[in-house]
Amino acid sequence: MTRPSYFEPLKRSYRNWLRKKSRILPTELPLPFFHANDIDSVIGYFSEFANDQQASQSDLPGSVGGTCYLCNQEVDFSIVRLKDGETVSWRETLTCPKCRLINRWRSCLHVFEEVCKPTVDDRIYLTETLSPVYQNLASRFPLLKSSEYLPNAEFGEFTQVHGVWIRNEDVANLGFSDASMEIVLCFDVLEHVADYRSALREFYRILNSGGQLVISVPFSYQHETLVRARLDDEGNVNHLVEPCYHGDPLSDQGVLSFYDFGMELMDDMREAGFQECFVLCSYSRKWGYLNNNVIFVARKLRSSLKNAA
Repeated sequence: MTRPSYFEPLKRSYRNWLRKKSRILPTELPLPFFHANDIDSVIGYFSEFANDQQASQSDLPGSVGGTCYLCNQEVDFSIVRLKDGETVSWRETLTCPKCRLINRWRSCLHVFEEVCKPTVDDRIYLTETLSPVYQNLASRFPLLKSSEYLPNAEFGEFTQVHGVWIRNEDVANLGFSDASMEIVLCFDVLEHVADYRSALREFYRILNSGGQLVISVPFSYQHETLVRARLDDEGNVNHLVEPCYHGDPLSDQGVLSFYDFGMELMDDMREAGFQECFVLCSYSRKWGYLNNNVIFVARKLRSSLKNAA
């Protein structure tokens, strides 16, 4: 006989309570991840790998051998060759030939798997759809939801883009219900959101008690966040430094980056309500993370939507 549907919320509440109780603490992170308390510890950690990075930049083969965490196989990570004299952007290359994920995607999903400990019953929100990250997660997590930002379409509705039906969402004003997710994944999106603090509050709102947020962003290697541009009251962009545009699957022109985030992003997370926030650093030849990877993790440990005292 099928159990009444009211058992599912009870089971979910128990799983989330158990997740909070048995969560991996920052001081217990698995390798290759390092917990950084402040900007000095971030810089100190990566300084240990400076010589290896310089050697990597000076000798650029077509690929680098290592192990893909997601594929659980030894592979040759391919490197995008640049013009002579240009520095390789390691975050955007080292592509696994199996899953097609680049360095930063693989390291973020490594954190997601090892630190968040997701299950197939978790409701997960990913702030992108048109990427191999979505394809990887959708094949393994049936309750995954994702979106893109389509300013000329109706938010909260599905729109067909490149033959794919995509949910349209503004992360600063999400259409999901309160406490409707266990995990939020936001990879190199927040820097394109002028009002990113509202996005953090929205992530907190839609997460259940025990929920976790994983964020990757361009990092300033300072405590302070570098504000690259602002919107005025009329919505016009005011550039404060040289404009920076990132690749965009929806536009050949790219998308403007408003921020290079510093460690103070953790202060913003706490202000949004998150009770536990920390930074993970990683550099590993074994896993093909030949870059100063910095990932932010935040946890909602209370049921109240109010900020922590």
